Amino acid sequence: MTDLPALPNVVSRVLEEAEKPDASAAAIEKMIAADQALTSKVLRVVNSAYYGLSGQVTSLGQAIVILGLPQIRNLVLSVSAMSALKPKTPKQQEILKLFWMHSLATGSCSGLIAKARKFSSSDTETLFVASLLHDVGRLFLFCTFPQTYEQVLTFATEKGVVVEKAEIQLLGVDHGGIGAKIGRQWHLPEAIVSLIDDHEGPFESTASPVKFALHYADQVTKYLYFPNSPQAPTECDANALAWLNLSDEENTWLMDETRKRLEETSSLFGLLAA
Repeated sequence: MTDLPALPNVVSRVLEEAEKPDASAAAIEKMIAADQALTSKVLRVVNSAYYGLSGQVTSLGQAIVILGLPQIRNLVLSVSAMSALKPKTPKQQEILKLFWMHSLATGSCSGLIAKARKFSSSDTETLFVASLLHDVGRLFLFCTFPQTYEQVLTFATEKGVVVEKAEIQLLGVDHGGIGAKIGRQWHLPEAIVSLIDDHEGPFESTASPVKFALHYADQVTKYLYFPNSPQAPTECDANALAWLNLSDEENTWLMDETRKRLEETSSLFGLLAA
């Protein structure tokens, strides 16, 4: 992990500014503009079909006004994190795509939960960023120790245990713990690091609703990692389920909406990875 590329300094500065109650759009525009490559990629994404603004946004200032600081902050973080963890083989490229599809689905699902449960705007934004990066430790293991991690997945499937238990049994640490170390190395806000660290549970009944929301959204979208093969079982924490208390109809709606949003966001992967 000591060889893991650092996120550009601009990312931590943008995150720090965006966390302030009186965050300055002008200051964030100036920070991003200092990195030409980042500016170019952000504008390319903003002008994509996903936002319905094809060719209309010509400056960072315009992008910030139209999308708002939280969206710009999330874009900067996503683009930079993807650039830091570059795949070396076609197999790793496919894994990277699965990682981002799962992360985007988790973000969509957790966002729906946050809206339904009336989370504050601050908690909602923290939750979304954590959703995008909650499995960064898993991606690190996939890309750095591919053969070893394949053994972990095989062990989990054959033994019928969740992958996190297989990680601890075979590696001595789970991907949440590794992800938290990466988050701290990248100087991410501690609230986001804590969510990455604990997203698999287990949880006390008094745990933060933000953790419950991320955990549930992660569990129900894990299938995206294994589109063509059997996956290890998943375990949703009982306290998270009790807090959500979803009816069958509500759960069906949540899954349908998440799939719909995933179809809309899948076009972003190519732009983020370019």
